[in-house]
Amino acid sequence: MANESPQKSSKPETSKPSHLESIGGIFLMLGITIVAARFVFDVETPPQLVFGGVGLTIAGVLAWYYSGMPRQQVVEWIKSGLFAVLLALSIRWAVGEPYRIPSGSMEPTLHGDPGIGRGDRVFVNKWVYGLRFPFTKWRIWYGHPPERWDIVVFKSVEENAQHPTLVKRVVGLPGERVLIRDGKIHINGEAIPFPDYFPEDQYYTASPGMRFGVIPEDQYTQIPEGHYLVLGDNSGNSRDGRYFGWLPNENIVGRVASIWWPPTRWRDFTGFSHTLWWRALVTVLGVLLVGRMFAGRSWVVLANNGKGLDHLFINFLKVGLRIPFTPYWLARWAVFKRGDLVLYHCREAQRTEGEPLLGRIAALSGEQVALVDGTMQVNGEPLNGATWLQQGKYGFDHPDAEFGKSGKKAKTQVPDGHYFMLAENPEDTHALDSRVIGFVPKADIVGTATRVWWPPSRIRAVE
Repeated sequence: MANESPQKSSKPETSKPSHLESIGGIFLMLGITIVAARFVFDVETPPQLVFGGVGLTIAGVLAWYYSGMPRQQVVEWIKSGLFAVLLALSIRWAVGEPYRIPSGSMEPTLHGDPGIGRGDRVFVNKWVYGLRFPFTKWRIWYGHPPERWDIVVFKSVEENAQHPTLVKRVVGLPGERVLIRDGKIHINGEAIPFPDYFPEDQYYTASPGMRFGVIPEDQYTQIPEGHYLVLGDNSGNSRDGRYFGWLPNENIVGRVASIWWPPTRWRDFTGFSHTLWWRALVTVLGVLLVGRMFAGRSWVVLANNGKGLDHLFINFLKVGLRIPFTPYWLARWAVFKRGDLVLYHCREAQRTEGEPLLGRIAALSGEQVALVDGTMQVNGEPLNGATWLQQGKYGFDHPDAEFGKSGKKAKTQVPDGHYFMLAENPEDTHALDSRVIGFVPKADIVGTATRVWWPPSRIRAVE
């Protein structure tokens, strides 16, 4: 792809990272062992070690995947990956995160099950009550205070609790006097009605051993400022505020916004799904999904100046209309020309692990190709004047490169319905293109690169 940046005076480094594949294998084995010990064999494992196991697994997969890339491209991918991880962690810290319901204390509102893959998964809004300092209970600022009947996720106030993170419903607010009588909640001496969405048979128990909200003494009924009384909906089978007392605001992680898994249990607890914002969000996501299936996709390449990554838009509709998630097309109308930058599949899938390749169409059907002293020739004429050709020599350093050499017609004559492709970087000795994989059938081309859409400083049309 042509680039207006100054021509490089030296060749890019293309050596493979040393021992990266072996390191990736070790990381992967360690990570899987730690994760399996916790989630498969139910071995008690500190959360920090579990997170470390997940990190090792991801690092191992990435190391294996990138082991055949040029070192410079590996660095760029790692930088992008770290940025994505930091962005995800920032969202998890400040905005929200998923949470699995571990027990049945909130039945029938929330289904809980400690088994793997069981129990409701909820999304917790961490922003609504205020932002907290990372890894602490202290808030940077306070947002909207919790309201009665909010379902909240919080850190247990009990030491050595079976579940250090719990989910309950807010029943009593700061400064109120709360007492449970005859299954009802009495606030400041008055019984308050339950919301319409409560189960018809909702009944809060007051059994021996329970103190807070049960024993009619000030220390057990008067809620201090900055504290709440939280109870489980499954009152007869819930260890909640009646046992451990008032819940400090600092212990509250966030408000349960919705059940997001399983899909049959989807439920919105905030009413957000009935707002215009929700409809707009679903519309945008729907348009993006349809666009990804039919219109095109993004593809990441190393920038021509070797600094950073370019994100290309690959236009499917320039080629035709395909059936999503299949190699089949409803219609194909593309007419390709020399110099087009296209995304295509390699029929020798073992070479690319099923991933498509990006390259320039250098020769068309019926043409004779030859690479002479690193210069591309078509029908005996050099293509030195082609603006899309990168500076540098196209050689045969790859051990399997045999197409395009002068000699056998089968290796130099482009068959009907096929094209001869060249990689963007002529000096990358590990690049796969028609020199190695042979002539590419027209049917294997899936899209045309039309624009660089990211980063903003390099937005431009593909030449």
